[in-house]
Order: sequence, then C-alpha cells, then structure tokens
Amino acid sequence: MQTDYPKEFQRYLDRFDRLVGGIETGQYANYKGRLVCKLDEEAFQLKVDAYMAAGQRFTEMLRSGDTIDDALAIELRSTEVELVLERSLFLPSPISGG
Repeated sequence: MQTDYPKEFQRYLDRFDRLVGGIETGQYANYKGRLVCKLDEEAFQLKVDAYMAAGQRFTEMLRSGDTIDDALAIELRSTEVELVLERSLFLPSPISGG
C-alpha cells in the first residue's frame, strides 16, 4: 500500500498543533509524558516508513502465531507517540496516556 506522504504530513501537522501545540519544526514539546520533536517532511517520511515496516513485521508475527516480540511492540508504541498518532494502526489497544 502506497503512502500519500504530502496528505499524511498535513494530517500530522494538524494533529501536532491540536494535541501538542503550535511549535516550530525541530522544537520539542511534551506529549503523552514524552518529549516529541516536530518533524520536517523528510524526517516524517523516514519515521512513517520505519513505522510501517515494524508494523508489517508485527502483523507477520500475529499471522504466523509466533510469540510477540516485546521490543517490537515497544518500538511501535514509541513511534506512534513520535508521530502523534491517536490510534495504533497495528497494536490492538488504543494509545493511552496523556
């Protein structure tokens, strides 16, 4: 599935401003108890690609019945916070914290 990066980046910027605050690109702010950096478009694309690749590995583990790798689940959750996602695309429970 191909990612529409410009569209997704605009959604990210909207989420970031709404949930984290209106800060400049490259600055840090607190979100869900963590410092997150407002990404530029290039960094956002790299982060999305890494997230989708980790999600595919996670999905394959579920499909094959393998034991879920805790480190992979932590990586997914961490990246979701960095991308200011309100819902996980891969993990079964909603992102919690505040």
